[in-house]
Amino acid sequence: MTDLLGEVLEQFTGGPVDFLGPPSQGGFTHSNIGAPAVVSWDESRGAIARLFREGYSHFHRFLVLPSRDAIRWLLPLSDVGKQLPGFQIYTPYFPLARVAKALTVSILARWRGWPYHRVLVVSKAALPLEVLVSEVTGEHQPVFALSVGTPNRVRKLSMLVMRPNGEVLGHIKLPLTEAATNRVRHEAATLERLWNFAALRLHIPKVLHAGNWGDAYILFQSCGPSQPGPVEFGPLHQRFLETLRALQPVERPGQVLVEEVAAHWRKAQPSLGSRWQELGAVALERANRALAGVAVRCGVMHGDFTPWNSRTGNGRLFLFDWESAEWQAPGGWDIFHFQTQVASSLKRRVQCGLPADQSSSERAIFLLYLLNSACQIVEEAPRGDVGLDCRRRLVIDELSRERDSCLS
Repeated sequence: MTDLLGEVLEQFTGGPVDFLGPPSQGGFTHSNIGAPAVVSWDESRGAIARLFREGYSHFHRFLVLPSRDAIRWLLPLSDVGKQLPGFQIYTPYFPLARVAKALTVSILARWRGWPYHRVLVVSKAALPLEVLVSEVTGEHQPVFALSVGTPNRVRKLSMLVMRPNGEVLGHIKLPLTEAATNRVRHEAATLERLWNFAALRLHIPKVLHAGNWGDAYILFQSCGPSQPGPVEFGPLHQRFLETLRALQPVERPGQVLVEEVAAHWRKAQPSLGSRWQELGAVALERANRALAGVAVRCGVMHGDFTPWNSRTGNGRLFLFDWESAEWQAPGGWDIFHFQTQVASSLKRRVQCGLPADQSSSERAIFLLYLLNSACQIVEEAPRGDVGLDCRRRLVIDELSRERDSCLS
């Protein structure tokens, strides 16, 4: 069992687990068969009968995808090995990823094989997660689909919680790092605060439970509509952001915003590399000059406003993943983020920069967004990603446009 899979299963079971190999490998021993929860690759009738005799009555069968050594999802299986609903935990946006998911679902529906990618989790009593879900929802036989986040400093284990018939009960987040714990705490606090605004309740998850969970923190929240959010910015996005910005609007001195981004920049600069250093210094100087004496309208910001963090249903936009939310961010940063992420992550041709007729203060706010989001990327993933290159090109374009304007 890989270290990551072991860590994921320990989070799922709520404590250390013992691994049971096939009987031929000495899987059933007195030292591990008495553990509160065990993990077994052996699903034979004899193995399951032995587990029952030893007092194990709670079973969770999973299909491990794509493999034990490259774990991304653990999808639930029924008692007879049939796949249960659960792959809706993953909504791909890349065309190739959509094809891959459709092909995988089709294969799983027709083939009951894949024996080397299954895992059986058994316990003598209900797992802590089962107890929590039962207390919150009344469902005594919850089914879980697990998704392991990308390897970065804020990696989390996400779980789709369902009834045995596939009805979705909610979504659970369990951090896998200390930084992720802070992010999940922040999201829970943000959602609870936002829930006080009636205008937002149809657009955001409801916190079903949040609190300490061992050495970490757990967030159990409701799920929204199932339809994926659109990849093109449109009226639904505009109406939602107008509602969000109207909650607690405030005007802040532009130079204070520059100072905040500059502090963020100085902290992240060593990880950004030499190509960014001069660009950042020039961009901050331009922004400081353009925003001198300017009051900037600010308000609530989602912080990761993207198609993959949204759903649609009944003519409304639903937003989840509020981990990066801020309460006094410049208006427009969510729009900048949406367009930039669509361009960099989905390789789509969209208008990322600002139209030529925008004011110097608007351009300064855009520059501050680019620097701030570049800092966040390297803080989450020190090696960076394609989003950094996209932002660097946009900074260069903005600085070049202002230079050309001054020369004309």
